[in-house]
Amino acid sequence: MDGHYCMYLRKSRKDLEAEQHGAGETLANHEKELTALANRLEIQIEHIYKEVVSGDTIAARPQMQQLLADIENGIWDGVLVTEIERLGRGATIDQGIISQVFSLSGCKIITLNKIYDPNNEFDEEYFEYGLFQSRREYKAINRRQQRGIEQSLKDGKWVYNRSPYGYKSVKLTDQKGYKLEIIPEQAEIIKLIYDCYTERSMGYGAIGEMLRDMHIDTDKRNWSSACIQSILKNPVYCGWVKRGQRAIKKTTVNGQLKLTRPREQDFRLYPGLHDPIISQEQFDKVQQMFASHDKHPIGNQLEIKNALAGLVYCKKCGQKMIRRPDSRGNARPLIICRNKLCDNIAGDQEVMTEKTISILRNYLESMVSENPPNTSIHIDKRYNFLNETKIKVLDKLKEAEGKLNKTYELIEQGIYSPEEFLTRSSAIKNEISDLEQQLQKIETDIACEKAIIDKKENYIPKLKNALEIFYSVSPAEQNALLIELIERIDFLKERRSKNGPKDNFELFVQLKRPIL
Repeated sequence: MDGHYCMYLRKSRKDLEAEQHGAGETLANHEKELTALANRLEIQIEHIYKEVVSGDTIAARPQMQQLLADIENGIWDGVLVTEIERLGRGATIDQGIISQVFSLSGCKIITLNKIYDPNNEFDEEYFEYGLFQSRREYKAINRRQQRGIEQSLKDGKWVYNRSPYGYKSVKLTDQKGYKLEIIPEQAEIIKLIYDCYTERSMGYGAIGEMLRDMHIDTDKRNWSSACIQSILKNPVYCGWVKRGQRAIKKTTVNGQLKLTRPREQDFRLYPGLHDPIISQEQFDKVQQMFASHDKHPIGNQLEIKNALAGLVYCKKCGQKMIRRPDSRGNARPLIICRNKLCDNIAGDQEVMTEKTISILRNYLESMVSENPPNTSIHIDKRYNFLNETKIKVLDKLKEAEGKLNKTYELIEQGIYSPEEFLTRSSAIKNEISDLEQQLQKIETDIACEKAIIDKKENYIPKLKNALEIFYSVSPAEQNALLIELIERIDFLKERRSKNGPKDNFELFVQLKRPIL
């Protein structure tokens, strides 16, 4: 075949699992198969794109981005790939981009089973159908994985890549999965941290400094205040495993997918298979000490002079930042990171405050444009309709579960043959699975509508009022207004500017009610 051809290779999650069981290196195997195919078709492979990262989107796959750019530039007449699914199993918008690039360029897709010619209408439909089916399969696999992770946690297993300090992950001998096993010398450090906090009333910074002075093995940690606080709040040390505290949140910013992992206050705990390092009583005592701490950002006896007090966190190390006034009184105060090992540069307090207010004004404009006054009736109707639909789905789910229980009774009574039981129970289980998916989507939609209602009725008026009066009240009152609106602000500055602009930093403002 005449023309210019390339090869695209990518691993799937299934390939990674197979490699762990001795199936061989996936990309090397695929390259051999496609090279043999190229020889049969008398095709000269001019370049190989090897995707060595796993990603659900085009944005997370640099080799796919380069391949699509090269196809758009007319470099390739055809791409060899083992199967359609290797090109994309992510979001519908990504599949649309892939389909459009191949269709408009006329670039052929050559797989082990078929050659797709985008100029052929039947091939184009077959290609788009293949992408659609791969997306469905991907979502089904993802659901099974999530159910498997949830069940493993319920069984007390450890499902995460990184083990917490004090433990190592070990393979279970009699079943699938892993559990945590105590590292004795590190466990003693964990006990020391808890004892110093509860018995000696030492703060996070003092504990971290003590450990650094002792030259304790940090296990790639720097014993910062944030690190110590994380250890003191981690229920794994008293025998639990958790789920959902740092779940990935997907949002779109300027049309681009953005992944974040905010800390959630509501997460699930399950009894772990591992041995605890500290007692439940001591852990509870620490949490009670946290709860009893004064929430006033600088202490009741001091006057607040910083509108951002208690809200700003270092983007690099996670530690809360503080105001530092100029001792000579001839320079403006700064907001600095207290972590001695952190290289985040201090920011001008006044400029940071002005930038925060500017961000809030932009948020307000966005919220108002998304929630015009005449949408209240429609929002309430949607909310009520979703709740009514949820009740109907719950009733259907209860009915289906009753049918499934009945099939078990009939097989036990000998009324159903094994074949009849398998056929009937399989159909009912599929029905239950579909209803559970419907219920999950409805609950997500209800939560979304509730957030919209809450934002419209409570948050928008509160934000609007705060912006109107902000510069007419004292710093302490400004701080109170912002604490009502903002969960936290992450600050990052990597370049100094002695005589240059003072706003060369980044602020990441997390509202207490996110924009949906």
